[in-house]
Amino acid sequence: MTPESAAEPIGPPPAITQEDPIRLAWLARIIGRAMALYLRLVAATARTSGPPVFQGQAVFAIWHESNLVACTAAWRLRHTKRVISFSTRGFRGIVMNTMLEAMESGVVALPAEGDRAQAARLALEMARIGREGLSVVVSCDGPLGPYRVAKPGVLIVARASGVPIQPWAVSIRPPWRLNGRWDRHLVPLPFCRMRVDEGAQITIAARQPLKPRLAELQAELERVATLADRRMAPRQRVG
Repeated sequence: MTPESAAEPIGPPPAITQEDPIRLAWLARIIGRAMALYLRLVAATARTSGPPVFQGQAVFAIWHESNLVACTAAWRLRHTKRVISFSTRGFRGIVMNTMLEAMESGVVALPAEGDRAQAARLALEMARIGREGLSVVVSCDGPLGPYRVAKPGVLIVARASGVPIQPWAVSIRPPWRLNGRWDRHLVPLPFCRMRVDEGAQITIAARQPLKPRLAELQAELERVATLADRRMAPRQRVG
């Protein structure tokens, strides 16, 4: 092993080693690869606007509704494509894992709901990945909501790793939302218009209490989301 290869970030293991064995996993992987091809098409054809996005290492904080548009925007606008994100389990989890790995990113599987010990170890694992120099993305209200209510997981990762939180909101036109879902998920279309609004970075010091900073994170995510919502609102005709 050369010194250069030894210094490379390790990151999480392949998603397939973290996934539960389920029926129709092969179908989930086909869907995931198809979704990745679709997002690459959107990224290649989108018309972007706005200032340059932050290119350094960060814990990118988004709302769950922005998973697909943020992945597309990161692929199009960031020089370093690889980011690490949380992953749900089951069929949907395998779909997303396959999609993300096809987009050159990595995943860390979420523990079973209610397993606090595993949840704590998960946050520490994400922090280790951050210390290795990889960026992390966290859906702050995911995976089950409530809608646009931030949870402390992103703060735990940022505090343990020392990596700053970068709030992100992505606006697209036309805005296609899946209104039947709890998160009103945004789906980007080929040849769409796309813009990223970035909030003020938030740094969490070691051993700093998280509760006051959670309110700060919530406010900053709401602020940039409001900007994105306004950009996606129907334009009013004059006269």
